[in-house]
Amino acid sequence: MATDELGTGLPWVDAIAASFPQHSFDAFHTRDLPALNARHGALVVDDLAGVPPLAFQLPDGKAFTWRATPTGVETSAGDTNAPTLIEFDETTFSAFLHRLLSASGAVRTGRARLVRGTLPDWQRWEPAIQTLLSGTPIYTAAVRDTLIDRDGRPLDLNHTFTADDDIDDLRHFFNVAGYLHIRGVYSPDEIAAWGAEVEKVRAMSTPGDPFSWWSLNSSGSEIVTRINYLGRYSDVLQALCAEPRTTAYARLAGPELRVCDDRLDGPMVFIKNSDVVKGDGDLGWHVDDGIGGHPVMCPLIQAGIQLDQANADNGQLMVLAGSHRYTKHWLQWGHEGDLPVVKLDTEPGDLTLHYGDIMHSTPPPTAPDAGRRVLYYKFAEEKTFGWIPAGCHYNDALFRADAAGKVSSRAATH
Repeated sequence: MATDELGTGLPWVDAIAASFPQHSFDAFHTRDLPALNARHGALVVDDLAGVPPLAFQLPDGKAFTWRATPTGVETSAGDTNAPTLIEFDETTFSAFLHRLLSASGAVRTGRARLVRGTLPDWQRWEPAIQTLLSGTPIYTAAVRDTLIDRDGRPLDLNHTFTADDDIDDLRHFFNVAGYLHIRGVYSPDEIAAWGAEVEKVRAMSTPGDPFSWWSLNSSGSEIVTRINYLGRYSDVLQALCAEPRTTAYARLAGPELRVCDDRLDGPMVFIKNSDVVKGDGDLGWHVDDGIGGHPVMCPLIQAGIQLDQANADNGQLMVLAGSHRYTKHWLQWGHEGDLPVVKLDTEPGDLTLHYGDIMHSTPPPTAPDAGRRVLYYKFAEEKTFGWIPAGCHYNDALFRADAAGKVSSRAATH
């Protein structure tokens, strides 16, 4: 399957979507949704209470309005009194239902048009729609009741493991909580050697490189915050794709997982900098399938080899425990409420693992001289390799200029 063979703004979406059952706009609203609501409507009642209606419309003007009810959701023909109205074609509607496109992905790639309302208005409905379709509950603080160990006791969400711990305990924690922190997996000599390779790669990366992310600091200087496909410049970092300790721990999530050595950005390094004022150097709460592709990429495991200390000073990784097992709302920093936020304090040589579909974040460093580096190696199921070609990522739209010339991965174009 050739990259972007249909000339779309997001590679392969239309070709991939063709391999999924196609939803009829009319039949879904008049037949399928009532049946789904009868099965799963109770799961969305509390979440949608008081939420304004939402309407979807085809280019020919045919529309349906979604409304929250005491038993879930009901729809009616037309868009009257819906403050939010989204227009897209039937193919995009089907891709959205299959989670091949998120609301954000549909808008960012020009597949959907906001006739009325805003993208957050559409996103407010998104977890409930996914729950109606899948029966997966929406993420709330009730997740704490599920965060239990093998003996039924509450997990210590800040627990760290070592190579000497019971492997079944590691597997259980990883699959229940969605992340794992293992101390001292790699030696100081290994970390020093890999760090030197990262600096070699950093020196060879330049703004505008289609495989790296660049932010701006307060002086207006461009600073690199992420470099993908490290094998372009380093055979050593490419060879780490086959590192046996990393692979063994990543496969706690499934023995069939294989490393994404030549796709999904390949081996990459994430670099935290202080004083970032524009760009993606500091990432808010997000998931790795945020523009779409959930059934194509997930489960996706991110294995992070820590080259430097990570804490609040250095812009540490944060996760929302257990969120990979739920549909979920987009969150802003400071709006987590009673959700179980976990901040991972790590040292050089530690390994962290997290599901790509867990809500995670790397806030701004609190110290003025941060420079944290972490190598990431992704692991996915065989299906992902069948759908996504070598050298490509479902998120390649991030590297494409929009109509105004803005490229998400380079802040200087914003």
